[in-house]
Amino acid sequence: MSRCHTDYEPKAESDAKETVSNYSDDILEQLLKRGEASDDLCGGDYPNGDAWHQENHTDKSYDLQEACEVLTQLSEHEETDSGLWEGLGMKEALSACAAYTYANAVYEEWRELIRRINEAAEAIVEQYDEETSELETAIEALNDEACDHDCEAADEDNEAPDYSAGECHVAASRCREDADQKQIDLDALPETKRAALKAMIEETIR
Repeated sequence: MSRCHTDYEPKAESDAKETVSNYSDDILEQLLKRGEASDDLCGGDYPNGDAWHQENHTDKSYDLQEACEVLTQLSEHEETDSGLWEGLGMKEALSACAAYTYANAVYEEWRELIRRINEAAEAIVEQYDEETSELETAIEALNDEACDHDCEAADEDNEAPDYSAGECHVAASRCREDADQKQIDLDALPETKRAALKAMIEETIR
């Protein structure tokens, strides 16, 4: 009976995407806090990342045919540390070598996904930082303009009598209303930035 052929490269990519999905909240928080996410899954940057990688990608058993397929298809990720299977019989050693090789492939796919996420996040963060700066500048200018109108209204020696104190107050009020609206927009930016980063992560692993 012929055995179904397994394409291990897309399988490794799928497992890497599943890992990103599992840690998407952690990735998002890292992007928000420091502008980039760590690609060190097993070094403590992700809760139980080492255990996740071990249980889902490394702890696998392969028969001789499967092991040969893994090592052939994923030759660029082949594990060369023979100490990992020292003392095992030939079949078990080949299976272990294949298991570590497959885990290496998943890890490389994971790192590539994080690289793409960080690259996309940089553009998103830059855009929102720009919007923040523009809104802050506009709010400051509008408040300054409102103060200027208040001063004009209070100036009894107004050199332009046709421009009444009442009109100055109206102009000041409009400036403050515009500033308040821009402040609302500014206050909303953190959440829209979070939503944009989250959508980007989801799109990357789709």
